[in-house]
Amino acid sequence: MVTVAEYFAEELSAAGVERVYGLPGGENVEILEAIRKRGIEFVLVKSESSACFMAAAEARITGNISVALTTLGPGAANAAAGLAHAYLDRAPALLITAADDPQLRGRHSHQVIDLAAMFRPICKSTLELTPQNAARSIHDSIYAAQSNRPGPVHLSIHNNVAGQNIPEDATSAGAVADSPRRPMRLGAFQDLLAKKRKPLIVLGLGLEPARPYSQVRKLAESLRAPVIDTAKSKGALSSTHPLFAGTIGLTRDDPVYELLAEADCIIAIGFDVVELVKPWEMASPLIWIANWENQDPRIPSALELVGPVDRTLNRLAEVKGATAADWGEKRVSAFRAAQTAIALPAPQSNRILPQIFLASLRENSPDDIILTTDVGSHKIFTALNWPARQPNRYFVSNGLSAMGYGLCSAIAAAELSGKPTVCITGDAGLMMAMGELSLLAERELPVLVMVMNDAALDLIRSAQLRRRRPAYGTEFLNPDFADIASAFGLAYRRVESKAACDAAIRDGIAARAPMLIDVMIDPVGYPTTVRNP
Repeated sequence: MVTVAEYFAEELSAAGVERVYGLPGGENVEILEAIRKRGIEFVLVKSESSACFMAAAEARITGNISVALTTLGPGAANAAAGLAHAYLDRAPALLITAADDPQLRGRHSHQVIDLAAMFRPICKSTLELTPQNAARSIHDSIYAAQSNRPGPVHLSIHNNVAGQNIPEDATSAGAVADSPRRPMRLGAFQDLLAKKRKPLIVLGLGLEPARPYSQVRKLAESLRAPVIDTAKSKGALSSTHPLFAGTIGLTRDDPVYELLAEADCIIAIGFDVVELVKPWEMASPLIWIANWENQDPRIPSALELVGPVDRTLNRLAEVKGATAADWGEKRVSAFRAAQTAIALPAPQSNRILPQIFLASLRENSPDDIILTTDVGSHKIFTALNWPARQPNRYFVSNGLSAMGYGLCSAIAAAELSGKPTVCITGDAGLMMAMGELSLLAERELPVLVMVMNDAALDLIRSAQLRRRRPAYGTEFLNPDFADIASAFGLAYRRVESKAACDAAIRDGIAARAPMLIDVMIDPVGYPTTVRNP
């Protein structure tokens, strides 16, 4: 006989869970004790959404389910942004919350909210555990989070229930099966491509966790097709590859839309339009290759190959096309040259352009550096321009685009890898998650927190200026980040030039210790910033 809490901890361990991120309450003590006895590490955070952000980043890195934990009432409510991120960014995370006492329902309302009603729209399933349903519900929830299109699940449990034994006749069997797979229509794929002269490949977040990077490269080279990635698939084809054209999904006029408009066939691999700011309106026929159905929302397609992406691409490896001589590498080379020829504006005195900052980071970091970004003008610029040379090394909240994610994901990445990790965050985004800086010192994590300091919500301010409105409600007074770093026991550098940036990055990576780098950015270099209001 085992208790619900003990069984829960056993199932998490069996699923490969090594740590739980969270902020507990008194109603979590039985679960906490069970995971402690099972040898599962607990990472205490300062905000419940931070726990979900960290869990989602871990799931992205490992390809496995990850876990966050909160109390009931305010703790669960405060986790909503993080859970919504996991939902729209397709992360298989499990959120465990406390539940109100079933014996008091109907006559007690302190901290009581309908968790199922709150979480149902932003997770794949939500269930309250009982001794009778726990075995099957835990098993099925872990399975559901990772099946088909991944996403978070929510389980709630009260302390009294967690301490009760699971009945001997309770079973864990009966997980919901995957959706039926469609037959592979390889002949149709070949027939369609045989008539196309300008095929183009678009990669998306659905490449994970299969990670068919070599198959993607082989298909692109076989078809001589330019490759465009989305923010969450950056590096799946190295930025150094001559067929890599750029990134899509950050603005309504990303440069690569030029190539998409020229293509006469688009092969979408692991694609998910949740990453796009602009609705998908391409006229060229689209071939959908993904682990899940083309839905939510459905986009027009000429052919759909639904099933494990790696297996599908293995069977397409030898397909040949009739690519035009002026397409492929030649067109990508010309496109890249046109992008690099764009003149840069002059920065203000004692300020650095984002272009110079990003170039410094690329020059002074190894190819396998893990980079996370928060949300704002810096996210759009970095996602479009960061030369990712290895896969699954760039992390961003893109489906939801939630501020506060950057630092949290960097903490999870550094925790897992043990290697230097870079977080690019806006000053406003850092303020949302500032309490998590304590984890850098507590756990001695080698994270370089690079704060884009412009004392504004620049993306929103730019929207005001484009409409010829004054900046209002979008500018603020920053704290002294040197004092902030000192308070948390972190090294600190202030950057106002490329030379200073080079030195700070080199020193921070070499030290393998946390550092806060105060980048005095001039937002005039961002593509979203109004230069002549």
